Amino acid sequence: MMLTKKIPYLFPFIMIFVLSSLGFFDEPGIAFANDNPLVKKSVVFYDDFNSGTLSESLWEMTGCGDVKTALVDLFKPGVAANDDSRLRLLLDTIGTADDTVKYRGIRSRNRIHFNDHTVISFELDWNEQANGCYLSVAVYLCPTVTKATAGEERDWLKLEYVGVPPGKNVRFQVVRKTKGMPRFLYDEGWPHKQRFGRKIGKVQVELNIDLSSLQITENGTQLGSIENHGLNFDGGYLYLEMSSHSNYPARTIYFDNIVVTSSAEPRSSSKKPTEIVSKSPWREPGRRY
Repeated sequence: MMLTKKIPYLFPFIMIFVLSSLGFFDEPGIAFANDNPLVKKSVVFYDDFNSGTLSESLWEMTGCGDVKTALVDLFKPGVAANDDSRLRLLLDTIGTADDTVKYRGIRSRNRIHFNDHTVISFELDWNEQANGCYLSVAVYLCPTVTKATAGEERDWLKLEYVGVPPGKNVRFQVVRKTKGMPRFLYDEGWPHKQRFGRKIGKVQVELNIDLSSLQITENGTQLGSIENHGLNFDGGYLYLEMSSHSNYPARTIYFDNIVVTSSAEPRSSSKKPTEIVSKSPWREPGRRY
C-alpha cells in the first residue's frame, strides 16, 4: 500500500532513468562517436561544419604554393533546408609552377593531447575524382604551428589518401616524422600490394591513439594497428589538408564531422592488435617518380 502511494512521486525519476538509458540526453550529432563500448569517452573537440561559415574560434586556414584558384569554405551540396554543409577544399592548378606542390587546408587552434586514450574521427568524401593523379588528402597531428603545410614541420603523424594513376583510385598510408626523418607505419603493402589502388567514396576514419600505440579503422574495418608508434610528442594540432601538383583543373574534396574524444581508461579489446610496420623506402607523397 505504501509503495502504491509513492509511485506518483517516483514517476519523474523513473522517466529520467529510462530516457537517459535510451540516450535521450546525449549531445546531438556526436552519438556516433560514443558508440564504441571499449572505452568511456568525453568529447574534447567537435565540428560538424554546420555553422554557416568556418569557425574562427576552432580553425585557422593554412596553405602554400601558387594556385589558379583555391577554396577553403563550408559548402552545402543540397538545396533542402535540412541538408548539412561540409568543409570544402578545392584546388585548380592550371598554369602554375611545376617545381612546387600546392597545399590548402585548416588547422585547429587548440592542441589535442593523447596522454590518455584518444579517438580522432572524421568523414572524408573523395568526391568521385575523374582524375586524382598527384592529388592527396591528409590529416596531420603535429605538435607545432605553421601557416603553410604541416608536412614541412619536423614532427608529425599523418593519415593520408593518395591518388593512384590513372586517377580514379586511391591508396592509404600512415606516416610518422620524427626530428625531420619520416617513416611509413602502414601503407597497405604498396607498391607490391594495392599497386593500382582502390575505389573509395565517403569514408569514416577513426584513429585510436595513446602514448604508445595506435589503431586505424575505415568504415568500421581495421586497416592497421601499431603497437609502438614511436611518436616523440604527446599531443598536437589537427591539420586537414589537400595537395596537388601543377596543371590540374579544379578538384574538390570534402571533410565532415570532426570528433575528438578522450578517456582516462586504456583501451582493452579481446583482439590482440597486430603490429604492421612498412619496410618501404620513404617517398614524398605527390612527387613524381
